[in-house]
Amino acid sequence: MNLEQIKYHSCPNDDEDGILLVDIDEDMPETDENGDLQYYCPGCHSTFSSDDDD
Repeated sequence: MNLEQIKYHSCPNDDEDGILLVDIDEDMPETDENGDLQYYCPGCHSTFSSDDDD
């Protein structure tokens, strides 16, 4: 998995760049119950899944 390609994802709330959530003790990014990547948006201070805007 190339983290550089998935590092940012547009937030569905404000179209700011969300930052990929990664547990510092893990090698893989955080996912939700559906296996979708999780992001944090510093603009609106929310977390969202990579499929929230679909």
